[in-house]
Amino acid sequence: MKIAELLNESILNEAKSPRTPHPEDAVFDGLASARDAVESLYWVIKNPETLTIKWDGFPALIFGYNDKGQFTVSDKYMFDKGPEYLGTSPKFWQQYDASRGKSRPDLYPKLTAIWNGLKAAVGNSKGFFWGDLMWAGQLPNQNGKYVFKPNTVQYAVPANSELGKTIAGTKGGVAVHQYYSDVAAKPTPWNGQGLSGNKDVAILTPNMGIDFALTAPKNEVAKVNQALASNGQLDKFLQGMDGVARSALQKYLGHVATNQTNLPIEQWLQNNVSGKQYRFLVGDGDGYLVQNKDQLDALFDLYFAIANLKNNLAGQLEQQVTGVEQSIGDAPGGEGFVFNTPKGLVKLVNRGGFSTAHFAKKK
Repeated sequence: MKIAELLNESILNEAKSPRTPHPEDAVFDGLASARDAVESLYWVIKNPETLTIKWDGFPALIFGYNDKGQFTVSDKYMFDKGPEYLGTSPKFWQQYDASRGKSRPDLYPKLTAIWNGLKAAVGNSKGFFWGDLMWAGQLPNQNGKYVFKPNTVQYAVPANSELGKTIAGTKGGVAVHQYYSDVAAKPTPWNGQGLSGNKDVAILTPNMGIDFALTAPKNEVAKVNQALASNGQLDKFLQGMDGVARSALQKYLGHVATNQTNLPIEQWLQNNVSGKQYRFLVGDGDGYLVQNKDQLDALFDLYFAIANLKNNLAGQLEQQVTGVEQSIGDAPGGEGFVFNTPKGLVKLVNRGGFSTAHFAKKK
């Protein structure tokens, strides 16, 4: 198939979402999923060696050789669409974007700057490496530090540190965290093998060589367990609403968690659902949520109990990051952390910190 045909195919065949879930959002998939999310948090407390720093780079890049022996760099959406969409050059990216009626003019020069360096980093390694672009272009030494801000978090690395010496003079940096054995495989945590930084591109490792440790916070664990025990009717409650209503509740709690609203839910719903949905959910004080207020409160309690446990773990981990200074606005801290479980990736991101700043920046 010709590239023009590939790039003009219907975009209705979109890839699955590349986003890693927040554990608290599992409550909207039912009690079993909520229990799985909680168990994943308990699991990482016992297995902190699986943790990696969630670098706030942009965009996510997946790079390696296709089955024709061509070096490719793609974003997650391109990669999930199949082998034909793997970007074989910065020009391919421009054509791909044009086919979608989009353009990323600031990105194409960055890809050009790091392309050969990424290719040299891969060498003869098989498979594909998934990382985040941290900077493109040579970083100046600013009062003894290399400073870069790819997205919301600003990073500062002492120039005289080992990482600083690695960064010096490079044309870009990529923080790599996942690996695909082939284009159809599921990602696994990158083990640090198969890539070598070079004079053009620095490769940042997933955990910066840090041996993370976690302690189970008794208060948060007790509240989570109590909230789980109080949600025996969660599945029945969720099944009483359609998908649109459930999504609205999830969006509302996400806005509360990221400080995008402080309105009571009935006021927030007035401007965020259709009139029909509002009449069903709130009505004249006799809607579904009013009739089931106890279960709604129990769902809210479970959501925030899981979120608070997650935030406690993220806070413990932030104190252990060394070798790079992370800050969001005037406050210290990074995006968060990611860990891999037998059921997939889970992220530890404090939505009241990083996510609040992230959404504020978008506005």
